[in-house]
Amino acid sequence: MNRLCLVTVSLLTVALLAGCVNRTAPAQTTTSISELSSQPLGFYTERLARQLFAQLDDSPLWLTRPQIAVSSFLPVTALHLNDAGTEQRDFANQLSESMLAHSRQFGYAVYEYRLANEVMLAEGYEQALSRQLADISRKGEANTLLTGTYTLQQDAVIVNARLIHIPSKQVLAAVTDYLPANVLWSTQQVNKRGAMFYRQSPAGENK
Repeated sequence: MNRLCLVTVSLLTVALLAGCVNRTAPAQTTTSISELSSQPLGFYTERLARQLFAQLDDSPLWLTRPQIAVSSFLPVTALHLNDAGTEQRDFANQLSESMLAHSRQFGYAVYEYRLANEVMLAEGYEQALSRQLADISRKGEANTLLTGTYTLQQDAVIVNARLIHIPSKQVLAAVTDYLPANVLWSTQQVNKRGAMFYRQSPAGENK
């Protein structure tokens, strides 16, 4: 009887030890701290344009579609790009260029006010757009201006876009959206520490 008890206890001990050996620790799940966007700037400008033009359906001013001109987006605190760096200027101008393209893609008449009176021939290329007032016709057909401002933050760019009826200066539509930081700066230049994003300059300095 004692021998049977000893055999039973031994078998139970072996089974328990085997269970402990085979039991593996649960795999730890890793969560990526990166919240940078893989979408290009055009994805966000199309979203801006879609929200903006959707508001025109409620505007009492328009029996027909407006005729649009697009200007550069500017920093909200300065309203000029005189002190902006190259990256910020490129972002501001590309933002307006994208909004111009989306305006036409949504079926609106768009006017290019930088068009020169004549095509200028330069060595190796032709130039049709100009920022020289003397080269540009002052007559404009547009009656609506698409413009906006932006604010730089650690982790995003806040973009405010609006459609303005030029004769009355009435705001026909306005929208605010958030663009992830790497839409303005390359992914290699944006790092996240904790809950904050930091931009790294080409020289390696954190900003």
